[in-house]
Amino acid sequence: MPRFKRKGSGVSRIEPLSHDHFAFRKSVFHGFPMSPSAINFDDESQLLAIGTETGELRIYGQPGVEFAGRTSSEKTITKIFSFGSLYQYLTVQDDNSLLLWQLEGESGLPALKIANEFVMERDEGKTITSACLSKLAGHFYIGTESGNVYVLDVRLFMVKDDSINWANATALIQKSTQTHPGSVTSIELSPANHNKLLIGYEKGIIVLWDVTQPLPERNFPTTMEEIKQPLTSLSWQREGKKFMSAHKDSSLYYWNINSSTPEEGPTKQYGEVCEPIDRIKWLNSTSNPLDIFSGGLPSEDKDEHNIVTVIQGTEHVALDFSSRVIDFVTITDPDTKRGKALIVLCQQELLAFDLEAPKCPMIKKPYLHSIHSSPVTCLKAFDNCPKDILSVFEAASEANANSSTNNTYISAMAWPVNGGFVRVSDPPTLDLLVTGHASGSIKFWNTTSSAMDLIYELKTSSIFQNSDGEEFDEAAFSEFQWPPYRKVSSYDPYDDDTRLSIRFIDFCPYSLKLCIGGEGGQALTFAFNPEPAEVRVEHIVADIFIEEVRTRGRGGGLRNNAPLECKSDFIQLPAGFQPSLCLQCMPAMPVTALAFRPSYGLVAVANNKGFVVANFFTKCIVLVHPTVLSDGVEARNISRVQSMRRSLRSSLRRRSSTAIAEERRKIVASFNLESGIEEKRPSSARSPLKDRRTQSVDGQIFLDSGGPVVQVAIPPEQRGVVCHLLFSETHISGGGPHVSVIASTMGSSLIRYTIEVPTKDMKYTGPNRAFPAGKDYGLVHAAPIVGLFVLDHDMQPVPSPSEIEAKAAPSPNMEPPHYLVIVTQEQIKIISLPNMRSKRKEKVNNLIHERISKAWMIKAKVAAAPIGASRDWNNALVVMTTIGHILVYSLPDIKIMYHKELYVLPSDQKAMQSLIVSSNAESFHLRSFSELERQLLCSYNFSYHTSLQPNLHSFEGATGQATQRPQSRQQKPPELSSAPGRTSSSTNSTPARETSTSKPNSMRFRSSAQSETSLNTGTSVRSRSLSPGASMELAKKKSADQPIANGIDNELEPHPPVIPEVTPVAKDVMASAAAFTQIYDSKHQGSSSSSSSDSESESESDDDDDDDDVDEMVGGGGGTFFNPLLMDDENEGGASQELDTIIASSLQQLESARSFYERMQKQARGSET
Repeated sequence: MPRFKRKGSGVSRIEPLSHDHFAFRKSVFHGFPMSPSAINFDDESQLLAIGTETGELRIYGQPGVEFAGRTSSEKTITKIFSFGSLYQYLTVQDDNSLLLWQLEGESGLPALKIANEFVMERDEGKTITSACLSKLAGHFYIGTESGNVYVLDVRLFMVKDDSINWANATALIQKSTQTHPGSVTSIELSPANHNKLLIGYEKGIIVLWDVTQPLPERNFPTTMEEIKQPLTSLSWQREGKKFMSAHKDSSLYYWNINSSTPEEGPTKQYGEVCEPIDRIKWLNSTSNPLDIFSGGLPSEDKDEHNIVTVIQGTEHVALDFSSRVIDFVTITDPDTKRGKALIVLCQQELLAFDLEAPKCPMIKKPYLHSIHSSPVTCLKAFDNCPKDILSVFEAASEANANSSTNNTYISAMAWPVNGGFVRVSDPPTLDLLVTGHASGSIKFWNTTSSAMDLIYELKTSSIFQNSDGEEFDEAAFSEFQWPPYRKVSSYDPYDDDTRLSIRFIDFCPYSLKLCIGGEGGQALTFAFNPEPAEVRVEHIVADIFIEEVRTRGRGGGLRNNAPLECKSDFIQLPAGFQPSLCLQCMPAMPVTALAFRPSYGLVAVANNKGFVVANFFTKCIVLVHPTVLSDGVEARNISRVQSMRRSLRSSLRRRSSTAIAEERRKIVASFNLESGIEEKRPSSARSPLKDRRTQSVDGQIFLDSGGPVVQVAIPPEQRGVVCHLLFSETHISGGGPHVSVIASTMGSSLIRYTIEVPTKDMKYTGPNRAFPAGKDYGLVHAAPIVGLFVLDHDMQPVPSPSEIEAKAAPSPNMEPPHYLVIVTQEQIKIISLPNMRSKRKEKVNNLIHERISKAWMIKAKVAAAPIGASRDWNNALVVMTTIGHILVYSLPDIKIMYHKELYVLPSDQKAMQSLIVSSNAESFHLRSFSELERQLLCSYNFSYHTSLQPNLHSFEGATGQATQRPQSRQQKPPELSSAPGRTSSSTNSTPARETSTSKPNSMRFRSSAQSETSLNTGTSVRSRSLSPGASMELAKKKSADQPIANGIDNELEPHPPVIPEVTPVAKDVMASAAAFTQIYDSKHQGSSSSSSSDSESESESDDDDDDDDVDEMVGGGGGTFFNPLLMDDENEGGASQELDTIIASSLQQLESARSFYERMQKQARGSET
């Protein structure tokens, strides 16, 4: 096999690719979490928390600040409570458990982890029905199905003895009879006095409870006879003197805490027969109240509407959503204490509204977009786009939003969730992600940052005739109906016409031209216009069938082959992309391939019957090539000699393969007969990269065939289906480079044409002509072609003329030969152009025993480019198999460099079909129908969103003043620990060399505590570990025979094993740690004296005894993170060298001592057992 000779000094001096250049890592999630179940907003930290039905907890701050964690049990999170500046979250799961989450620092960057767990047994009606958190007292009140309220001490994570019994709480109202009030439906803490609780019971009883007594202070109402309806929700007024209650019949009551009779009520907003009100919120002062509640709509509308009602004075708005309302939170202004914003969490979207403006306009959100508002059908990523097009897109979107024809209310308020901070810098490039949807809409997303922002949306449905008539103006009709519904959702998954669905997208960021292919066989080209205009769409029909077979029937189309009809009149279109040509392929079948070359005005479209090339400058058809006749026969142009040679070769291969397989079956049968083993086939799955020549299953040996893998038979009617189209300027035929189009089919054949294009001054009038570039080129194995790539003389991809003109890519080497990389389902092959001779071939299925489904060309950067090199990257080929395996091959030698399984199940075909890989080696795929997962593939490729390094503010003492947390001297790019993709139960997929270099700075001192206690309240508690701030208090209660040395606590067990005496190694560790503490205290005595009086540093406890990392210290009172190993340069004194020496020695000795103690503890436990 001939070898490739690399020419050019710059090319030969680049470091060759190896396995170390690739590392498949999750980086961030884009979109909306699947199946949300709870929401919380903390006014102090300004962070938004969302829980899901799969046990995920997501934390969001300002754009770029995102954290995520997942429970191992994957139980539904029903409620979320936050601790403000401590950055702790308490969640309630549907399995009656409580989890304490902590945003703790790792190498200067926080990560969301589980710090503690509490499980309440369900016996005796202890199912959790409601809860309330008192931050000042550190108590968590748990309402249960039995009517009792239990008090959890958050610091110790234990249930206290003084629970609130339902009989004591209702003693004032039940003097004569003891009627059970039902389950606890609501618990609300007074905003004026944290010692006063409102407890609401299912049957309608409301109790004002004094925690200090503890006794009921008042019941509402005073007798059981006055109770009318079951209770659903309670809400305090901000002064703490009044409250309101909502009931099952949608009635509202307004109460004063000094009176047992309601001041106002019952009030029903929408009639007598209504659905229950789910939740209420009373904001602002008594003189100007702001009432917000979900539910309560008329029963006749319950299946059509999901509303949240906002009432303030005479203004009454019923916000109507397309999916079920789960919950809502309100944001108050810290100065005026008035309602500022409303955030509503629905099953399929999250929306925010401005409460300070009339009519509650919608606030534009920078993340948590519902990408599935219409199902995503197509993805395309574009890297290194010109940065100036971002302002062009945003200007067009803003103009369209403010147009008079748009009935959507948009607020000028900035996004109110602004917790945390990121390292703000000017991104060097602009990355775009374009999504196509089933409704015919195309959305442009800015993916430069981790917060994927929608910058422009194009709707193609307005171009075509609407057979259903004019659209209904729902906004105008809502003014004359009651309730005053106002549709605010963008989520609309129901599409009337499937022909509008987008299948292919191609976009030129340099000329701002767009091309799309649809389900109905239509291809549309667009040009960007910053001004609104009246446009008449030019419509061309291209019939792929030849004249003599047209009458035999077309078959296989949609809606009886009826194509979409463009509007014949002029259309008033907004600023943005405006259509220039609509090319309709007949029959009206889904587009199977699309190619776009805006420099020459060329577009190529294919369906199941062939392909068409048209010019959208001159509005004419250049080429029509049918590949399948009406009777299903593949229309191929192959020479007689080639056909005969292929037939003979195939016959010999089949005969040889059959003979070899039969001979090996005889060998296996004889071996099994001699061994007395019953013959059967293996059923277990085999490793993709394992040697499969011999396999042993249950003692039986199976020999795997070394010959060709049995191919999947392709039906004859599908062999001519065009599956890939490519425009290129290359040597497709003799006589120099030409503008060429190459089409590949499911039958593994290549169809080549050269196209004669006019000069630039005649591009709108000059003719286009196409010429065949020789016979069809077919591959022997006849597997479908999934990828085509053209390389120049130096084995570099040939860029488009737009890239060369914009200086986004260097000019290619046009000397012959050029090379064509062909990727089929079974092999990768490189052939030279124009002679079409094979240069190199790699049979992929011999290695992985799977078939390739997709292929991409990427640029993999090297660690450091040498001086004088023309580039700092090498080309690589990425392929994905049918079971979700990612393989990377080097070019041009086609050697496998990297193999990794995609983070999806093999059964999740939707995720694998949606996977795309950008040229910068970033992959996107649908993690669920509503969320995208973004992953990094190369170790040295720069991605701006990984350099943001999201962090949190530290709060000074009790003042609550936020300051930025000091960064370390050497900040490395955020790894999986700081990305939303990181979960507490997932393993770190960072490359080995990165983890090895960062290990000394990530070691932690931990104290572990595991106990199982049964309290006299009858509640069984299973505590995995202590919460931050509880280790020191629990240590003080321990007996003298369990000493604590240097803050490293022994493991708490019901029966502690006998631990050996302290060894000399451990004594050296303790001495080094003491010296380290003394030097650190002397260096930071001035800076830490003020904060030491307010808060006490405590070591974090964790159940992970195998983790050898050093935790950053967490302040118990103020929640301040700091790491003594990452001090600023200005704080370093003369003891720096001495400190570094002691640290290195201490860490080394601590590791050996800890491993020794673990062995001794295991031996002690074994002997005791």
